[in-house]
Formats: sequence, structure tokens, C-alpha cells
Amino acid sequence: MTFLISISAQQKTQVPDRMVLVPGNDQIKPFYMDQYEVTVVEFKKFVDATGYVTEAEKIGGVMQLNSEGVWELREGNTWMSHGSLKKRGYDVKLYEEPQFMNNPVMSLAPADVLAYAQWVGKRVPTYGEWVHAAKAGQESYPNKYPGSGNLKKVAWYEGNTNSWFPKDVGTKTPNELGIYDLLGNAEELVYSDVGQQKFELVGGAFFSSVIWLQIGKRAAIKIEKNRPLDGMGIRLVKDVE
Repeated sequence: MTFLISISAQQKTQVPDRMVLVPGNDQIKPFYMDQYEVTVVEFKKFVDATGYVTEAEKIGGVMQLNSEGVWELREGNTWMSHGSLKKRGYDVKLYEEPQFMNNPVMSLAPADVLAYAQWVGKRVPTYGEWVHAAKAGQESYPNKYPGSGNLKKVAWYEGNTNSWFPKDVGTKTPNELGIYDLLGNAEELVYSDVGQQKFELVGGAFFSSVIWLQIGKRAAIKIEKNRPLDGMGIRLVKDVE
């Protein structure tokens, strides 16, 4: 039997800024989840405070699979720059331009996500927690997508971005808990299960086709801790104390 665990009024009033309280059930404890994907300008604060250098910066870009299934370097893509922008005449730092600074930060590796999580005092969610939150804590979820049966209302993906670039976070319809961009925009890192160190990506990205924009659909690639990927962003959770 699955049931929602009651949440005290005290817990409700202590929800951290820009997070929402996700109710638990008999398998998942209540937890807080970021309402929005971490933005470029938010990640800039982390870099400024710590001097952190991302994996993509170290190698000069992100890794991608070529047509033969071999990993190769795509130069120019880091959390603060993007090759597709340069091709269109935008030789800028993303955090300096209002039209890009509130986009979700991307071109990260799991190592970068973990470093940011440690800095803000949060953690990477498990796959089960992520799906539970996407379904607003409901076992029998009525919608095909988080918050709606209409994908274009809730997600930025290839169907409304032309696979060019992501959009500002929080500009689509959220799910019932008030969580935005659970599908599309940036892919989100999760642990496969509690206590496991295996990573997966869920949620799809701004360049993803409809087939990958399903609640709980896992990216069909192996995720390595130090391998930066074009669409990888950040959404974190925090335990309820």
C-alpha cells in the first residue's frame, strides 16, 4: 500500500529558497527539490567563490558520440560558451548577456555537478526521487507530462527551439508542485538508486526529440564522472531534517 506521509506545518514553513517540498510515500522520504534548473549566472557565483574549473574547460569542450559510436571532442562548448553561438556571430560569455544568463547551465560532467552540490549543501537525487517529484508525489499520475498532457506547454525541446539553444528557466508551465522544466531545456543528473554511484541522465534537453521527453526516460548513453556532455545541467535535492 502506498500513502503520502503527512508533512508538519513547521516543515512547510522551512522550505529552502527556490525549492519545493516533495511529499513522501512508504518507499521515499519527503525531500526538497530545486524549483528551477541551476542557471548560468548561479553557476558563475560558484565559480567566482571557489575558482572551480569544469571538466569541459580542462579539455576544451564536451564529448559526444560520432556516427560510429566513438566518443570525440566537440570543441568550444563549456558552461560559459557555446560553439553554436559563435557560428551565429555571438562571441560572448553566457553570463554577461541577459538573453543567456538565466538559461540552465550546461556542458557539465557529473564531477562538476557534485562539486556544485557540495558548495550549496544539497545532493544529486536518485532516479526514484526524480520520477516521484516529476509525478508530483502521485502514484497514479493523470498527465502524460509533468503538469500537462501538452508537451509544448511544459518543455523546451527540438519542437519549439529548433535544437538551437535552451531558454530561460521557469518560462513554461510547472508541475503540480511548482517544479519547472522537468522535461527539456537541460538534461538532469540522477543516481540510479539509493547508495549507488552509477549516474544517469533524465528529462531530455532542448535538442531532444519527443521520444526522449517522457517522465523517467533515461538517456541511452553511459555516464562517466569526468566526461562533460553538451546537455547536462543541474537540479538538486535536499533532505528534510
